[in-house]
Amino acid sequence: MTTTRLKVTLRDVEPRVLRVFDVPADSTLDELHDLFQIGFGWPGRQPYQFATGLTVFLADPGEVREETLDEDLDPHFRYRYHPVEGWEHDVVVLGPGGAVGCVYGEGVCPPEGSGGPRQYAERLRVLGDSGAGEFRQGVVDLRVRQMAGAVPESVQLLLALIGEEVEATIYGEFPPSVSGPMHERRPRWNVPGQTGEKNALPPLTALHSVLRSAGVLVPAEPGRVCPAPRAHDPRFVVRRLRSWFTPGAFGAFVAGTAVGYLAARGATDENTLINAVLGAAERGDAVTGHDIRTALHHLRPALTGLDLAESTRSGWLPGPSARSLLPLATAMSTGSGAPQQELTTR
Repeated sequence: MTTTRLKVTLRDVEPRVLRVFDVPADSTLDELHDLFQIGFGWPGRQPYQFATGLTVFLADPGEVREETLDEDLDPHFRYRYHPVEGWEHDVVVLGPGGAVGCVYGEGVCPPEGSGGPRQYAERLRVLGDSGAGEFRQGVVDLRVRQMAGAVPESVQLLLALIGEEVEATIYGEFPPSVSGPMHERRPRWNVPGQTGEKNALPPLTALHSVLRSAGVLVPAEPGRVCPAPRAHDPRFVVRRLRSWFTPGAFGAFVAGTAVGYLAARGATDENTLINAVLGAAERGDAVTGHDIRTALHHLRPALTGLDLAESTRSGWLPGPSARSLLPLATAMSTGSGAPQQELTTR
């Protein structure tokens, strides 16, 4: 993966707050926003803008911006978070980068709700301490790498078992050469009393459906599937998997919020999880606990198949990919709380 090194400095704030990030060179503006948010520690509740020259790119909830760092931004551009308070960041392209992450940093961002640089400066003058803690290089670096994303192990395993192509029905049934090893590697996917039978692995069926819908698996010939030409590229796979969770959709909100809560808190009973998701919804949005419970049960096979979360008789558990696939889940897993989300589509 080709990366670019960026120096990002929060303007008009003392003590100085800056980060040096190595980010994918082809990052979209939405992806760059997520990396900046997790890298600075902003909670992500407010709108944002990018400005390069005389061009301003506005965030549009529920829509995906196609502009990218390497194609649409100048070597020196601006990133504005929370336009009402006016947190301006100066961004300078330093050159090629190394592995994705945060390679250097100073300071911590002001608490959201501080009112902007002037009000924050006055707060520091009066109180003498922002109360925001200290910058921790290792923690921020890990969070940035998690936000960049990683292909779930379950997806890697399935793609390896499929090889060049394999027989598969439209219902997600694979031959024993695929389903057998998946049984062995994910024994808790088995439906009691059906081990070795067709449809004994609902998460595998769901995973097959997700990969085909997202374009990671494509038809080879009638009754057979194969990996897409770019399925060997982890960045392609992560992006396609993320696209399956439609931005702004109710299911994407439930999935990201629930998985993030589990990643931050660990094993949780279902009622507590539902209340946490409900509390993260935009006030005034007509969402009920029943809606969330229904969505969770509908998403359960896919969340399990993607190694995001798993339900048990006593509740829900975070999966191995809980912190490294869905941006909303990654942001929430930092423990800063659930950013409220406006549900733009159902």
